[in-house]
Amino acid sequence: MKQLLIYIFMIFAISGLLAQSISFPDDVRKRGYYDRPYKRYEAEPGKCTSNGLFLSPTCVQTELQSEASNAMATQLIEKDSYISWKNEEAADGMVIRFSLPDGKTGGGTKGVIALYVNGKFVQNITLDSYWAWQHALMTGQTYPDNLPARNKFARMRFDDVRIKLIEKIPRGAIFKLVKADDNRTPYTIDFVELEPVPAPVAFASITDADKIQYNATDGPLDKFIAANGGKTIYIPAGKFEVTERIIISAPNTKLIGAGMWHTELYFSSPSDNAETYAKRGIQTNQNNTVIDGLFITTANDRRYFVLPNGQNGQVGKGVMGSFGSNSVIRNVWIEHFECGGWIDGTTNLTVQYCRFRNHYADGINLASGSKNSLVEHCSFRNNGDDDMASWSSGRNACENVTYQYCTAENNWRASSVGFFGGKGHKALNLVVIDGMEAALRATTDFPGQPFSNEGVHLYDQISIYNCGAKDGPLGFYGDIISGKTAGAIHLTSYSRYDLLNIKFSNIDIYNSRQDAIYIDAANEKMIENLSFENIHINGTGRYGISFNKAVGAASYHNIQFENIGAEDLSPIPRWFKFTQ
Repeated sequence: MKQLLIYIFMIFAISGLLAQSISFPDDVRKRGYYDRPYKRYEAEPGKCTSNGLFLSPTCVQTELQSEASNAMATQLIEKDSYISWKNEEAADGMVIRFSLPDGKTGGGTKGVIALYVNGKFVQNITLDSYWAWQHALMTGQTYPDNLPARNKFARMRFDDVRIKLIEKIPRGAIFKLVKADDNRTPYTIDFVELEPVPAPVAFASITDADKIQYNATDGPLDKFIAANGGKTIYIPAGKFEVTERIIISAPNTKLIGAGMWHTELYFSSPSDNAETYAKRGIQTNQNNTVIDGLFITTANDRRYFVLPNGQNGQVGKGVMGSFGSNSVIRNVWIEHFECGGWIDGTTNLTVQYCRFRNHYADGINLASGSKNSLVEHCSFRNNGDDDMASWSSGRNACENVTYQYCTAENNWRASSVGFFGGKGHKALNLVVIDGMEAALRATTDFPGQPFSNEGVHLYDQISIYNCGAKDGPLGFYGDIISGKTAGAIHLTSYSRYDLLNIKFSNIDIYNSRQDAIYIDAANEKMIENLSFENIHINGTGRYGISFNKAVGAASYHNIQFENIGAEDLSPIPRWFKFTQ
């Protein structure tokens, strides 16, 4: 029956009736990054035209498509095999989410696909899986690396390639991706995103009196910025290779690029030894810093460099430091770092209209005393730890960190939103899609400051699709460390302190792979003042809510269950109170 449905969808797609961009149902509710500038074209039956191989949905993690959107993708295997869509808006910015096999000893492989528009060749596009393919031990390993082996399993098998096209694809045109290489290596396409590229920001348009423009003849960019602290530094369109970390050491400094599609900073030191940690990213502790209009990426291809003593050495974040007070990160696109951003102790930081994609750990973490800060209207995708997080690490608790109007997709480790200690945090109007483990989590496993007795952590107006993991053999199911269950909402109080003062309201959870909500405790740790209000659960592999060994209390009002795999509620332990 499934093959027949796929065949019928293919017939409709070939007729051109269904070849269009997809809609995101939560846009009208203003959940997620609803005002994103790009349209999505999925490589799925009924949503494209293709003579390639459609990969059927699965939650078995050894299958490549388990990391794709909706767990479906299309493989181009033969030379001249293709996939095409009908374009809905004139656009010259293209992102292709793809997977090519890893090299036998790591390092990825390359392939070429050709872009055709209305049957006319436009340009070749190189796909390179160098930045993808992280491998974890079958015996359990906290952090994977980029070295394949028989006793390992793979995560992060997809990556993005971004292309500013030489000409716009017109509205209504048929655009086609064609495999150009004469081999039988599968080139897997998950989706394409298209957007109109804004005109570059010109130096003349900047009105600041103390502005200055960088040119390649001015010497290394990091030194130019260090010498012009406190000014508005304009970086024109172009790709700039950077060999040392950029340090902003004066307040009121602005780094203004021509736009995320125009100005690229490429940190070129490979992650081959520990010394390169100091050669990547932008760092500052200064007040009133502004970073705007940049694409930032790196030659880094892993989360850690393994030191001679066997310990893990950091390889660097895209943006880091405290950013002082009242700083702004806007219109910045960051890829292929250890973390997109790790900000310690910031106050009144604003992050807007950014893209944190394809990192080996967090998308962004506002940690260690960060307060009254906001991240909004951002895209998170394919990150290897929490997309959006606040960890009260060290001696300083975090307060009032807010994530709102963001979309997180294809997270391949941990969760998309995680709060670990502190008080008053908020996750509002978010959409989380296709996370391999949890969508939302709060845990007590990390050292630092506990959850405060004051102030409620609020998760509100959030939609969750296709998240969580069923337990099973490591590498096939479950989390990346143990193969254990991950709930779409995952709440645990295991070790460091008690889990306190968390409220979930107006949450819609669809198609959880195991439990929609998972609650657990151990080592005499408690869960207190946990509440659920207006929760809609539709589709689970097992329970709507699993209490496991929960200790403490929670309250609820208006929880709706549909299409539950086992029971709405697991047996509730006698040491846990769940009251209406």
